[in-house]
Amino acid sequence: MAKKKTKAPKPAKAADDLVGKRVQFDRATWDAVSLLAREQMKDLPEITEEAFRDLLHKCGRTADFREALKMSAKRATKQRT
Repeated sequence: MAKKKTKAPKPAKAADDLVGKRVQFDRATWDAVSLLAREQMKDLPEITEEAFRDLLHKCGRTADFREALKMSAKRATKQRT
């Protein structure tokens, strides 16, 4: 019987690796984000991290070094053709 491959859990981020910034929302936006977090059973940092990751992806950028290298290689290949 074949074994199921499971993803290794993400390592916990060190406290000194985290950066914080206070952000203010209007009440309607805050209520919508809060409701979304509860529906998905996530906390606010998880929701905001996902949102910023999606924003970076939309703009053609990434916070992950390996992913940035892959994107750079794809662009270089496209430019040659």
